[in-house]
Amino acid sequence: MRLIDQLAATRIYYLRPLPTLPDILLIDIPASFAGDGLALGRYYPVILESLAEMHEFETFLRERRSELIPPSLLSRRPSSLRTDGIVFARYTPSAPGWPWLHLCCWPARYTMMVPEPAEEFARGAYTIDAFESVDDTILAERRLLATLGPHEARYVLSIPAVGGHA
Repeated sequence: MRLIDQLAATRIYYLRPLPTLPDILLIDIPASFAGDGLALGRYYPVILESLAEMHEFETFLRERRSELIPPSLLSRRPSSLRTDGIVFARYTPSAPGWPWLHLCCWPARYTMMVPEPAEEFARGAYTIDAFESVDDTILAERRLLATLGPHEARYVLSIPAVGGHA
């Protein structure tokens, strides 16, 4: 069996909102394997920091195996993104019916506060949450910013492209 035929048959790529951030592959786990440990009870996000990792992960999904395994190839690989501040990024679904994603990249001074960072942070630096709507995403961002306090808040908003003629 192959993961791409069973566990990861339904998936979508979320492209990075900024060149320095990762892409995210979101796998919609079949109901028979879904549960509380997944985003919204059914989604498994995979953080892809490079095109090479994207190809490596697709190869991993296509490999023949004797049994199903978790698609956790990259989850313990250290992130190459280094930051001194907390980075929030909102990922817009590229197809209807998929959730909004909110990625946080945490600096080492925060990840070191947790007893087992490898269990709490994907790739040692990231947290990802999924939301049904952009409004839910914004509400969660505001709650997190209120928890962190004004000294930690840095707002970076991408401005939608303005169509026009040259």
